Amino acid sequence: MESKNYLKSKILIVDDEPSNVLLLEQMMIQEGYDSLHGTCDSTQALGLFTELQPDLVLLDLNMPRTDGFEVMEQLKEADPESLVPILVLTALKDEKTKLRALRSGAKDFLSKPFDLTEASLRIKNLLEMRLLHQRVQMHNQILEEQVQIRTAELKRSAEELTNFAYIASHDLQEPLRKVIAFGDRLVAKFGSVLNDTGKDYVERMQKSAIRMKSLIDDLLQFSRVTMHSTPFQEIDLNVVISEVLSDLEVQVERTKGRVEVDPLPRIEGGKFQMRQLFQNLISNALKYHRDTVAPVIKIKYVGFDEEFEEIYIEDNGKGFDEKHLDRIFRPFERLHGHSEYGGTGMGLAICHKIVTHHKGQITAKSQPNQGATFIVKLPSRQKKE
Repeated sequence: MESKNYLKSKILIVDDEPSNVLLLEQMMIQEGYDSLHGTCDSTQALGLFTELQPDLVLLDLNMPRTDGFEVMEQLKEADPESLVPILVLTALKDEKTKLRALRSGAKDFLSKPFDLTEASLRIKNLLEMRLLHQRVQMHNQILEEQVQIRTAELKRSAEELTNFAYIASHDLQEPLRKVIAFGDRLVAKFGSVLNDTGKDYVERMQKSAIRMKSLIDDLLQFSRVTMHSTPFQEIDLNVVISEVLSDLEVQVERTKGRVEVDPLPRIEGGKFQMRQLFQNLISNALKYHRDTVAPVIKIKYVGFDEEFEEIYIEDNGKGFDEKHLDRIFRPFERLHGHSEYGGTGMGLAICHKIVTHHKGQITAKSQPNQGATFIVKLPSRQKKE
C-alpha cells in the first residue's frame, strides 16, 4: 500500500458546532487531505452520505434535532452492507455511551476537546483500514469472476466430454454388433471343423465382445443421465420401488432373497432416473450376497432433514472395507475380479451421477462380511435456478 493513498479519501464531517468542523478541516488540509465535506445540520447527514459516498464519517453524538445515534441508524438502514468507518466525536466518556455507539456502528472514538495529533492518527488508521477493505473487496470480486469463468469452462468441457462419450459409444455399437454376429455365424457354420484351440479363440472373442457391449451400454447410460434427462416432476418413490422389484423378481427368487420396504416419500425428480438408481442399488445388494446367507435388503425411510429426504438401502451381504469408499462411485471401478462377479463397474457411478444431477448426496458405510448401507439424500423439491 502506498503511504499517502489515504489522503485522497473523501471525508464527511457532521458536527453541530461550526468551530469543531472548521478545526478538523484545517487540521486535515494541513495533513494533505483534499476531499473534505462538512455540515452542522445532522438532518443533512444521510443525503450527503448517499451523494458523496465517503470513505470516512466523523460524527458528533450530541446534536439537536437528530443526534449521532439516530444518524448511524439512518446510515445503516440506507446501506446495511456498508464498510464505511464512523469515527464518533463526543465529550461523553462513560462506558455505557461507548458501548451503545459501538453497537450502533461506530468504529472508533475521538474525545472533545480534540487532541489534534491523536485525531490525525485515528483518522489515518481508519482510512488505511478502509483502503485495505476496498482492496480486499476488489480482489474478491476478481476471484469470483475468475471462478465463474473457470466454472463455465469446466462445465462446457464436461458437457463436451459427455457428448463425445455418447457419440463415440453410439458409433462403436454397430461394428461391435457385426463382430458378435459374425462370431455367431462362425460357430454355427464352421464350429464342427474347428479344433479345440480355434473354438477357444472364438469363445474368448465372443466373451470379450459381449463384455465390450455391456461397457458401451453402461457408458451410454451414464452419458444419458444429464444429456437426455426429462423435466423433473413429482414422483411417488413407493411406485418406483414397486416397479423396480417387479423387474428384479427373477433375481430375488434366484438368490432366495427378501426385500423389505418402508413407506417412502414423494419427491421432485426424474422417474426413469429414480428407477435406475434404486434398481442399481438393489441389484448390487442381491449380487454381492454371502454364499451361505440369503440376501435380506431393507429400504428404510429415515426422514426429512432440513432439505433432504434420507433413505437407507441396507443389506446383509459381503460388504467392503470403507478405505475403498472413494473408489466405488467412480466409473469402471471394481472391488472384485471379472471371474468372481460380472458387470462393468458402472452401476454405482451411474447412481452417483443420478443423485448429483438431482442435487442430492450418496455415500455408504460398511465392513467386510457385515453388509453395507447406502445412504441416499434427495431434495424433496428442486430449487429454481
